[in-house]
Amino acid sequence: MHVPKSGRPILSADEFACLKPGAIVINTARGGIVDEAALALALGDGRVGAAGLDVFGDEPPAKGHSLLAFDQVVLTPHIAGLTQQAAERMAVSSVQNVIDFFAGRLDADLIVNGDF
Repeated sequence: MHVPKSGRPILSADEFACLKPGAIVINTARGGIVDEAALALALGDGRVGAAGLDVFGDEPPAKGHSLLAFDQVVLTPHIAGLTQQAAERMAVSSVQNVIDFFAGRLDADLIVNGDF
């Protein structure tokens, strides 16, 4: 299972306990960010009202995955951003960022790790 560099999910039972009842949880970022077992418990007790996940700790999720039992959960197979148009925009943006970097005009808002 994939987990963030911290070694634990960012959203686990402790975080779900702090949410307003009925909160909606969406993860399209990375698998392992959400503790899926804790999410299932939070859905079961109403702490979380609905969830949408495009990524999972283990991909693909197992046939009997606990989140499959909930009508208020939408699961997609890690392809939410993979339209032809999105792929084209990502490719063009990536190349433009490289060109801008070497030209000394890269937008500082695009830099995630400024220590390079």
